Amino acid sequence: MDYFIAQFRRLRVLFDAFLAPEITSVLLPLARPALRLGAGDGVPVRLGGAPLLPPDEPWPKWKGRPLGFLGAIDFAAFARFGEIPGLPSSTAAFYYATETPRPWGDEAAQRDGWRVFTGTLQTTTPKMTPYPETTLAASPFLSLPSPQEPAVRRVETIYSGILPVYAQLHAAWTRHTWQENAPLHQLGGWPALVQRPVGPDCLYASTGRPLDSPKSPPLTPEEQRTAEEWRLLLQLDSDPRLGWYWGDPGRIYFCNRENTPLEETWLTLQAA
Repeated sequence: MDYFIAQFRRLRVLFDAFLAPEITSVLLPLARPALRLGAGDGVPVRLGGAPLLPPDEPWPKWKGRPLGFLGAIDFAAFARFGEIPGLPSSTAAFYYATETPRPWGDEAAQRDGWRVFTGTLQTTTPKMTPYPETTLAASPFLSLPSPQEPAVRRVETIYSGILPVYAQLHAAWTRHTWQENAPLHQLGGWPALVQRPVGPDCLYASTGRPLDSPKSPPLTPEEQRTAEEWRLLLQLDSDPRLGWYWGDPGRIYFCNRENTPLEETWLTLQAA
């Protein structure tokens, strides 16, 4: 993965300046290859615009309301960047009940509030006003886990006191890898969290378990492992160019598990 080698070296230099070598050696392997969607050179990715659906597929609805077409992504076009764990090789069209009240993905009953379609896709007549077509460039970067992620918290239990330092390094790396004030649209890698890790939310909601319930016991070790199997597929930020306002800030996360059909992708929304 030559595209990531230079960034990996920069990340090592950053960590070595503030952390002991043994801590750097534990934290560096947590970095995950990902693709950011923004300005500049890269593989074109179209968001919004004319909707795509499989032939003869009815327009998806949630509670009688048509879902909004967010975009279609040809994941095979990213092969030039090498393998990026968690990303498929097919083309997928993403839909979401974007109008308020919208689903947050925190209940199993909201499952039809978003859809992911794969296979043969063709242009179809929109059932709601389409979002403006916006073409962004997909370019590779190394994503770091947010300080709230369990993987980082486990390191803190071994090397007590590193969490505040890591939080500053994470913030510095984010400033380095993202354009200032640009929406954080992303494929694969670690999500840019607004609130908390998305894995437990996906596990709880997809299995009918209520979130933030005092009657809901903590995750068992086995459940925690299962929660961490949920990986980010697509992160879409609020973006005035497309008319997307998920909160201030607010982001939606399409997440999936390895060897699971994209049609079973779970969505969760986080907003401040």
